Amino acid sequence: MPNEADMVVKAFNDMVFFHAFFMGFFPIPFLINLYTLFTYKTYQKVITKIWFVMPLIFLLVSIGSFTGVFILASAQWAMSARVWAMCGFMVFVFAGEMARLKRLKIAKTSEVKMLSYIRFCKWLYALDLLGAVVFTFRLFV
Repeated sequence: MPNEADMVVKAFNDMVFFHAFFMGFFPIPFLINLYTLFTYKTYQKVITKIWFVMPLIFLLVSIGSFTGVFILASAQWAMSARVWAMCGFMVFVFAGEMARLKRLKIAKTSEVKMLSYIRFCKWLYALDLLGAVVFTFRLFV
């Protein structure tokens, strides 16, 4: 019969596994959006495709945030540089999506602004993809 300490360690490891499993899917929406930005030729198709991928991004940000908070709570809120970097990345992704939505409202008014919006989205999703790959595969942190 396992003792209480073994059960606590198993529960913590299961939480880390669930967090890592769901965050393994995090690069996918950024890949979809980058593919869309570089292949579609009409602005309406780009906007529509990115609009349908947006809920997936918010879903993954929320899953990552909630499972991360549960892991932090079970680790008695021990913050390392890696945890701070992950938190900063989640805030960056969330703030980037908010900024993208604000820019989209303005970009619909002219073609020059729409080209600026597309360029902004390419940079945003490239940085998001880079961060997601770094944290998913634990490259630098």
